[in-house]
Amino acid sequence: MARDRTHQNPAGPRVTGVELAAGIARAVVARSEGGRLRVLGRGESAVAADAIAGGLVVDRPAVTSALAAALAAAERGSPAERAVVAIDGDDVRTYHLVTPFDREASTSPITKPEIDRAVHEALTEAARHAQTQIEDDPALRGVATARLAEDVSALVLDGRGLESVIGYHGRSLEVHTDVAVAPLVLSGAALATITSSRRRASAISGIYALARLVADSGIADAGVVRLGADVTAIAIVRERRVIATRVFGLGRDAFALRDTSREEDARVWAECVSSPIASGDGPPPERWLFVGVPETLLALPNALGDIVGRSRGSPPRIGPLTPALTSRVFADIPLHGEDLVAVGAAAIAVDTQP
Repeated sequence: MARDRTHQNPAGPRVTGVELAAGIARAVVARSEGGRLRVLGRGESAVAADAIAGGLVVDRPAVTSALAAALAAAERGSPAERAVVAIDGDDVRTYHLVTPFDREASTSPITKPEIDRAVHEALTEAARHAQTQIEDDPALRGVATARLAEDVSALVLDGRGLESVIGYHGRSLEVHTDVAVAPLVLSGAALATITSSRRRASAISGIYALARLVADSGIADAGVVRLGADVTAIAIVRERRVIATRVFGLGRDAFALRDTSREEDARVWAECVSSPIASGDGPPPERWLFVGVPETLLALPNALGDIVGRSRGSPPRIGPLTPALTSRVFADIPLHGEDLVAVGAAAIAVDTQP
Protein backbone atom coordinates (compact mmCIF):
# COMPACT_ATOMS: atom_id res chain seq x y z
CA MET A 1 0.00 0.00 0.00
CA ALA A 2 1.32 3.44 -0.84
CA ARG A 3 2.45 5.49 2.11
CA ASP A 4 0.18 8.30 3.26
CA ARG A 5 1.58 10.12 6.26
CA THR A 6 -1.24 12.65 6.51
CA HIS A 7 -2.72 10.27 9.12
CA GLN A 8 -6.32 11.20 9.71
CA ASN A 9 -5.89 9.72 13.19
CA PRO A 10 -3.55 11.94 15.23
CA ALA A 11 -1.96 9.00 17.07
CA GLY A 12 -1.38 5.56 15.64
CA PRO A 13 -0.73 2.23 17.37
CA ARG A 14 2.56 1.57 19.14
CA VAL A 15 5.21 -0.25 17.08
CA THR A 16 8.67 -1.52 17.90
CA GLY A 17 11.83 -1.07 15.86
CA VAL A 18 14.71 -3.45 16.57
CA GLU A 19 18.34 -3.50 15.47
CA LEU A 20 20.36 -6.70 15.78
CA ALA A 21 24.06 -6.10 15.16
CA ALA A 22 27.37 -7.49 16.35
CA GLY A 23 27.64 -6.91 20.10
CA ILE A 24 24.28 -5.20 20.61
CA ALA A 25 20.50 -5.55 20.54
CA ARG A 26 18.55 -2.26 20.44
CA ALA A 27 14.85 -1.54 20.54
CA VAL A 28 12.70 1.59 20.32
CA VAL A 29 8.95 1.98 20.71
CA ALA A 30 7.21 4.63 18.63
CA ARG A 31 3.91 5.65 17.12
CA SER A 32 2.70 8.00 14.41
CA GLU A 33 1.44 11.39 15.55
CA GLY A 34 0.40 14.10 13.12
CA GLY A 35 2.50 12.72 10.30
CA ARG A 36 5.67 12.42 12.40
CA LEU A 37 7.19 9.58 14.39
CA ARG A 38 7.08 9.93 18.17
CA VAL A 39 9.61 7.77 20.03
CA LEU A 40 8.22 6.70 23.39
CA GLY A 41 10.97 4.46 24.76
CA ARG A 42 14.31 2.85 24.01
CA GLY A 43 16.38 0.00 25.36
CA GLU A 44 19.59 -1.80 24.54
CA SER A 45 21.49 -4.83 25.76
CA ALA A 46 24.97 -6.08 24.99
CA VAL A 47 25.52 -9.54 23.56
CA ALA A 48 28.69 -11.57 23.21
CA ALA A 49 30.91 -10.42 20.36
CA ASP A 50 30.35 -13.61 18.37
CA ALA A 51 26.61 -14.02 19.06
CA ILE A 52 25.71 -12.01 15.93
CA ALA A 53 28.10 -12.05 12.97
CA GLY A 54 27.48 -10.30 9.67
CA GLY A 55 23.76 -10.00 10.43
CA LEU A 56 23.43 -13.70 11.29
CA VAL A 57 22.18 -14.65 14.76
CA VAL A 58 24.65 -17.38 15.70
CA ASP A 59 23.79 -17.82 19.39
CA ARG A 60 20.00 -17.66 19.45
CA PRO A 61 19.48 -18.11 23.23
CA ALA A 62 21.95 -15.33 24.03
CA VAL A 63 20.46 -12.91 21.49
CA THR A 64 16.89 -13.77 22.49
CA SER A 65 17.74 -13.02 26.13
CA ALA A 66 19.46 -9.73 25.24
CA LEU A 67 16.60 -8.65 22.99
CA ALA A 68 14.05 -9.46 25.69
CA ALA A 69 15.92 -7.13 28.07
CA ALA A 70 16.07 -4.36 25.45
CA LEU A 71 12.36 -4.76 24.67
CA ALA A 72 11.43 -4.66 28.35
CA ALA A 73 13.32 -1.38 28.79
CA ALA A 74 11.78 0.15 25.66
CA GLU A 75 8.20 -1.05 26.05
CA ARG A 76 7.86 -0.43 29.81
CA GLY A 77 5.30 -3.14 30.35
CA SER A 78 3.16 -2.33 27.29
CA PRO A 79 4.32 -4.60 24.44
CA ALA A 80 3.68 -3.42 20.91
CA GLU A 81 1.99 -6.00 18.72
CA ARG A 82 4.02 -5.20 15.60
CA ALA A 83 7.82 -5.09 15.25
CA VAL A 84 10.33 -4.67 12.43
CA VAL A 85 13.82 -6.14 12.89
CA ALA A 86 16.75 -4.49 11.08
CA ILE A 87 19.78 -6.54 10.06
CA ASP A 88 22.78 -5.83 7.83
CA GLY A 89 24.97 -8.41 6.14
CA ASP A 90 26.98 -8.92 2.97
CA ASP A 91 24.13 -10.78 1.27
CA VAL A 92 21.21 -8.55 2.27
CA ARG A 93 19.97 -6.82 -0.89
CA THR A 94 17.53 -4.00 -1.61
CA TYR A 95 16.33 -3.63 -5.20
CA HIS A 96 14.87 -0.36 -6.46
CA LEU A 97 12.56 -0.15 -9.46
CA VAL A 98 10.62 2.63 -11.20
CA THR A 99 7.45 1.51 -12.98
CA PRO A 100 6.01 4.14 -15.37
CA PHE A 101 2.36 4.47 -16.37
CA ASP A 102 1.03 6.77 -19.13
CA ARG A 103 -2.51 7.90 -18.42
CA GLU A 104 -4.70 8.42 -21.47
CA ALA A 105 -7.28 10.40 -19.54
CA SER A 106 -4.82 12.96 -18.20
CA THR A 107 -7.54 15.57 -17.64
CA SER A 108 -9.52 13.33 -15.28
CA PRO A 109 -8.55 13.03 -11.60
CA ILE A 110 -6.74 9.93 -10.39
CA THR A 111 -9.03 7.67 -8.39
CA LYS A 112 -8.19 5.24 -5.60
CA PRO A 113 -8.99 2.14 -7.70
CA GLU A 114 -6.66 3.44 -10.42
CA ILE A 115 -3.74 4.01 -8.06
CA ASP A 116 -4.40 0.70 -6.31
CA ARG A 117 -4.10 -1.09 -9.67
CA ALA A 118 -0.91 0.80 -10.52
CA VAL A 119 0.65 0.00 -7.14
CA HIS A 120 -0.31 -3.69 -7.46
CA GLU A 121 1.27 -3.89 -10.93
CA ALA A 122 4.38 -2.06 -9.75
CA LEU A 123 4.89 -4.36 -6.76
CA THR A 124 4.37 -7.43 -8.96
CA GLU A 125 6.93 -6.12 -11.44
CA ALA A 126 9.35 -5.28 -8.62
CA ALA A 127 9.07 -8.83 -7.25
CA ARG A 128 9.86 -10.25 -10.71
CA HIS A 129 12.80 -7.86 -11.06
CA ALA A 130 14.17 -8.90 -7.66
CA GLN A 131 13.89 -12.59 -8.56
CA THR A 132 15.79 -12.01 -11.80
CA GLN A 133 18.53 -10.11 -9.94
CA ILE A 134 18.82 -12.90 -7.38
CA GLU A 135 19.25 -15.49 -10.11
CA ASP A 136 22.03 -13.39 -11.68
CA ASP A 137 23.80 -12.71 -8.36
CA PRO A 138 26.71 -15.13 -7.79
CA ALA A 139 26.47 -14.72 -4.01
CA LEU A 140 22.76 -15.61 -3.93
CA ARG A 141 22.50 -18.08 -6.81
CA GLY A 142 21.20 -21.37 -5.42
CA VAL A 143 20.66 -19.85 -1.95
CA ALA A 144 17.20 -19.94 -0.38
CA THR A 145 16.11 -16.34 0.05
CA ALA A 146 13.18 -14.49 1.57
CA ARG A 147 11.66 -11.17 0.57
CA LEU A 148 11.89 -9.06 3.70
CA ALA A 149 9.73 -6.20 2.47
CA GLU A 150 7.99 -4.81 -0.58
CA ASP A 151 7.27 -1.12 -0.31
CA VAL A 152 6.19 1.85 -2.40
CA SER A 153 8.80 4.50 -1.64
CA ALA A 154 7.45 7.30 -3.87
CA LEU A 155 4.64 8.31 -6.21
CA VAL A 156 5.68 10.77 -8.91
CA LEU A 157 3.14 12.50 -11.15
CA ASP A 158 4.51 14.52 -14.09
CA GLY A 159 7.82 14.83 -12.27
CA ARG A 160 6.36 15.84 -8.90
CA GLY A 161 6.75 13.60 -5.87
CA LEU A 162 3.48 13.48 -3.92
CA GLU A 163 2.38 11.82 -0.69
CA SER A 164 -0.88 10.82 -2.41
CA VAL A 165 -1.85 11.32 -6.05
CA ILE A 166 -5.59 10.67 -5.58
CA GLY A 167 -7.58 13.57 -7.03
CA TYR A 168 -4.65 14.99 -9.01
CA HIS A 169 -4.59 15.39 -12.80
CA GLY A 170 -1.63 14.35 -14.90
CA ARG A 171 -0.36 12.10 -17.66
CA SER A 172 2.88 10.48 -16.49
CA LEU A 173 2.73 8.44 -13.27
CA GLU A 174 5.76 6.70 -11.76
CA VAL A 175 5.59 4.21 -8.92
CA HIS A 176 8.93 3.77 -7.13
CA THR A 177 9.22 0.44 -5.33
CA ASP A 178 11.82 -1.12 -3.04
CA VAL A 179 12.16 -4.85 -2.44
CA ALA A 180 14.45 -6.10 0.34
CA VAL A 181 15.81 -9.66 0.10
CA ALA A 182 18.05 -11.72 2.39
CA PRO A 183 19.18 -15.33 2.65
CA LEU A 184 16.53 -17.29 4.50
CA VAL A 185 19.03 -18.33 7.16
CA LEU A 186 19.68 -14.65 8.07
CA SER A 187 16.08 -13.50 8.13
CA GLY A 188 14.80 -16.65 9.80
CA ALA A 189 17.37 -16.52 12.58
CA ALA A 190 16.68 -12.83 13.24
CA LEU A 191 12.92 -13.25 13.35
CA ALA A 192 13.17 -16.33 15.58
CA THR A 193 14.60 -14.14 18.35
CA ILE A 194 11.44 -12.03 18.56
CA THR A 195 8.53 -14.15 17.33
CA SER A 196 8.74 -16.29 20.44
CA SER A 197 7.47 -13.22 22.32
CA ARG A 198 4.22 -13.39 20.32
CA ARG A 199 4.82 -10.16 18.44
CA ARG A 200 4.05 -9.93 14.74
CA ALA A 201 7.44 -9.27 13.21
CA SER A 202 9.09 -8.73 9.85
CA ALA A 203 12.68 -7.98 8.87
CA ILE A 204 14.31 -5.20 6.85
CA SER A 205 17.76 -4.08 5.75
CA GLY A 206 19.14 -1.84 8.50
CA ILE A 207 20.91 0.60 6.18
CA TYR A 208 17.79 0.87 4.03
CA ALA A 209 15.68 1.70 7.10
CA LEU A 210 18.24 4.30 8.19
CA ALA A 211 18.46 5.91 4.76
CA ARG A 212 14.66 5.96 4.39
CA LEU A 213 14.48 7.84 7.67
CA VAL A 214 16.98 10.36 6.31
CA ALA A 215 15.05 10.80 3.05
CA ASP A 216 11.71 11.08 4.82
CA SER A 217 13.20 13.81 7.02
CA GLY A 218 13.66 16.06 3.98
CA ILE A 219 17.33 15.40 3.18
CA ALA A 220 17.22 15.19 -0.59
CA ASP A 221 20.72 14.00 -1.54
CA ALA A 222 23.31 12.32 0.68
CA GLY A 223 25.49 9.33 1.26
CA VAL A 224 24.62 7.53 4.52
CA VAL A 225 27.30 5.38 6.17
CA ARG A 226 26.88 3.20 9.24
CA LEU A 227 30.05 1.75 10.74
CA GLY A 228 29.20 -1.31 12.78
CA ALA A 229 31.46 -3.51 14.82
CA ASP A 230 31.91 -5.98 11.96
CA VAL A 231 30.37 -4.38 8.84
CA THR A 232 30.14 -1.11 6.96
CA ALA A 233 26.75 -0.31 5.42
CA ILE A 234 26.23 2.40 2.80
CA ALA A 235 23.19 3.94 1.14
CA ILE A 236 22.77 6.66 -1.48
CA VAL A 237 19.82 9.05 -1.27
CA ARG A 238 18.92 11.11 -4.33
CA GLU A 239 15.85 13.31 -4.70
CA ARG A 240 14.61 12.06 -1.31
CA ARG A 241 14.65 8.43 -2.45
CA VAL A 242 16.98 5.59 -1.50
CA ILE A 243 18.46 4.46 -4.81
CA ALA A 244 21.23 2.09 -3.71
CA THR A 245 22.56 0.20 -0.69
CA ARG A 246 25.58 -1.99 -0.03
CA VAL A 247 27.19 -3.77 2.93
CA PHE A 248 30.74 -5.12 3.22
CA GLY A 249 32.45 -6.97 6.04
CA LEU A 250 34.83 -4.38 7.50
CA GLY A 251 33.92 -2.64 10.75
CA ARG A 252 35.30 -0.97 13.85
CA ASP A 253 36.78 -4.14 15.33
CA ALA A 254 39.07 -4.70 12.35
CA PHE A 255 40.58 -1.22 12.73
CA ALA A 256 41.10 -1.70 16.45
CA LEU A 257 43.36 -4.68 15.66
CA ARG A 258 45.48 -2.69 13.16
CA ASP A 259 46.24 0.54 14.97
CA THR A 260 49.66 1.04 13.38
CA SER A 261 48.28 1.00 9.80
CA ARG A 262 45.14 3.06 10.41
CA GLU A 263 45.79 5.80 7.85
CA GLU A 264 46.52 3.33 5.06
CA ASP A 265 43.58 1.14 6.06
CA ALA A 266 41.32 4.22 6.09
CA ARG A 267 42.20 4.95 2.46
CA VAL A 268 41.33 1.38 1.45
CA TRP A 269 38.07 1.58 3.39
CA ALA A 270 37.19 4.91 1.76
CA GLU A 271 37.80 3.43 -1.70
CA CYS A 272 35.33 0.67 -0.87
CA VAL A 273 32.72 3.15 0.36
CA SER A 274 33.08 5.48 -2.62
CA SER A 275 33.06 2.79 -5.31
CA PRO A 276 29.94 2.84 -7.51
CA ILE A 277 26.85 1.21 -6.03
CA ALA A 278 24.31 1.83 -8.78
CA SER A 279 24.22 5.54 -7.89
CA GLY A 280 23.78 6.60 -11.51
CA ASP A 281 26.10 8.49 -13.80
CA GLY A 282 26.42 11.57 -11.60
CA PRO A 283 29.18 12.38 -9.12
CA PRO A 284 29.12 11.05 -5.57
CA PRO A 285 26.89 12.98 -3.16
CA GLU A 286 28.20 16.26 -1.78
CA ARG A 287 26.91 15.43 1.69
CA TRP A 288 27.83 12.36 3.74
CA LEU A 289 26.29 11.39 7.08
CA PHE A 290 27.91 8.92 9.46
CA VAL A 291 26.67 6.73 12.30
CA GLY A 292 28.93 4.72 14.60
CA VAL A 293 32.30 6.44 13.99
CA PRO A 294 34.18 7.14 17.26
CA GLU A 295 36.74 9.95 17.55
CA THR A 296 39.54 7.39 17.35
CA LEU A 297 38.43 6.49 13.80
CA LEU A 298 37.98 9.97 12.31
CA ALA A 299 40.61 8.94 9.78
CA LEU A 300 37.81 7.05 7.99
CA PRO A 301 35.51 9.97 7.13
CA ASN A 302 38.56 12.15 6.48
CA ALA A 303 39.84 9.66 3.90
CA LEU A 304 36.41 9.50 2.28
CA GLY A 305 36.32 13.30 2.15
CA ASP A 306 39.60 13.34 0.23
CA ILE A 307 38.31 10.87 -2.38
CA VAL A 308 34.91 12.53 -2.79
CA GLY A 309 36.52 15.96 -2.96
CA ARG A 310 38.82 14.91 -5.80
CA SER A 311 35.90 13.38 -7.67
CA ARG A 312 33.63 16.41 -7.26
CA GLY A 313 36.29 19.10 -7.51
CA SER A 314 35.23 20.65 -4.20
CA PRO A 315 35.24 19.57 -0.54
CA PRO A 316 32.19 17.55 0.54
CA ARG A 317 30.18 18.08 3.71
CA ILE A 318 30.86 15.20 6.08
CA GLY A 319 29.48 14.90 9.58
CA PRO A 320 27.61 12.72 12.05
CA LEU A 321 23.99 11.73 11.53
CA THR A 322 22.28 12.89 14.73
CA PRO A 323 18.65 12.71 15.84
CA ALA A 324 18.45 16.49 15.38
CA LEU A 325 18.79 15.99 11.60
CA THR A 326 15.89 13.52 11.41
CA SER A 327 13.05 16.02 11.37
CA ARG A 328 10.46 13.27 10.95
CA VAL A 329 11.22 12.13 14.52
CA PHE A 330 10.56 13.63 17.93
CA ALA A 331 11.17 11.81 21.18
CA ASP A 332 10.03 11.67 24.79
CA ILE A 333 13.42 10.30 25.82
CA PRO A 334 17.04 11.08 24.84
CA LEU A 335 18.11 9.54 21.53
CA HIS A 336 21.59 8.97 20.14
CA GLY A 337 22.84 8.51 16.60
CA GLU A 338 23.33 4.80 17.24
CA ASP A 339 19.59 4.47 17.95
CA LEU A 340 18.56 5.66 14.49
CA VAL A 341 18.65 2.27 12.77
CA ALA A 342 16.07 0.99 15.25
CA VAL A 343 14.13 4.25 14.85
CA GLY A 344 14.20 3.74 11.08
CA ALA A 345 12.85 0.22 11.55
CA ALA A 346 10.02 1.63 13.67
CA ALA A 347 9.26 4.13 10.90
CA ILE A 348 9.04 1.26 8.41
CA ALA A 349 6.63 -0.50 10.80
CA VAL A 350 4.44 2.61 10.90
CA ASP A 351 4.51 3.09 7.13
CA THR A 352 3.53 -0.51 6.43
CA GLN A 353 0.73 -0.83 8.95
CA PRO A 354 -2.10 -2.88 7.39
